[in-house]
Amino acid sequence: MMRTTCAPAVAALFVLASAARTTALPAPVPPVAGWVRIVVGACVLEAPADSAVRLQELAERARTLLPKIEAELGVKPAAPYRIILIPPGPPRGPDLRDLDAQAPSWAAGFMIPERRTGAIRVAGADRYPYSDLASVLAHEATHMLLHDAAGPGLPRWFGEGVATGIERSWGMQDVLVYSSSLLIGHLPALADLDAAFETSDDRARAAYAAAFDFMLWTVRTYGSGVVRSIVRQAAVRPFPQAWQAATEVSLERSEAQWRRGSLLLYRWVPALTGTTALWTGITLLALLAGARRRARTRQISERWEAERNSGEE
Repeated sequence: MMRTTCAPAVAALFVLASAARTTALPAPVPPVAGWVRIVVGACVLEAPADSAVRLQELAERARTLLPKIEAELGVKPAAPYRIILIPPGPPRGPDLRDLDAQAPSWAAGFMIPERRTGAIRVAGADRYPYSDLASVLAHEATHMLLHDAAGPGLPRWFGEGVATGIERSWGMQDVLVYSSSLLIGHLPALADLDAAFETSDDRARAAYAAAFDFMLWTVRTYGSGVVRSIVRQAAVRPFPQAWQAATEVSLERSEAQWRRGSLLLYRWVPALTGTTALWTGITLLALLAGARRRARTRQISERWEAERNSGEE
């Protein structure tokens, strides 16, 4: 929190410059008794001992994934940060219970930048917008890097849009989630997305897709360096002013243009991919196949009849 490809990989477009920040950093947190700890660069991965194998597998992915994300964002962590695996089932022990209580139950992962601590709920790692533990790790690590680059002034929808796109491209699942939300409701204002991330699972899914789509539109419209510029400006001024300085267009105008395009582009998709249309298509194909089969049977019967008549003559 905080694949048929339809667009270029977002990670190649989101390029941020490093931002040095002079903030008081928390003291290192000692490992919890009985937990396993693996350090990968600035990221400290931790888990209860019975999840050691899963943690080791994630650490192997992290050794190539995290340096890649840092390089693509152009940001180095300001200090070490922790990502803790929460195994499936009720959290065991006060440390995991306290951490688990920091986010809605449906969230697959979350980051608390001020504490430089995040978590991945193993049982939810394949939920949209993620695909596995590594994708959740990439998402939460991006939140930490954005916080180190620009502080707490970035709106939630901005961070979620960048973090969702950091390690994958816009795909068919995004299209279906986003277009379905447009079919049954209105396209929410960007300012309303932040609250949606903290509500129901369905509303959060739609908010992730909307934030992701807006950031894709932003990069296509203003160029590959726009996110770098926005983040750099946001480190020294309020976000709306940072947007204006980076794009030379107000945030309100950008949002209005994106909304018009999204409504035109995506509202027709559920009509073509919904259950009713799907079964209608299957029925039509079955009827067509049946008609062709009956035509072939009739042709064969007519040929047999002609051959039989010819033999009788």
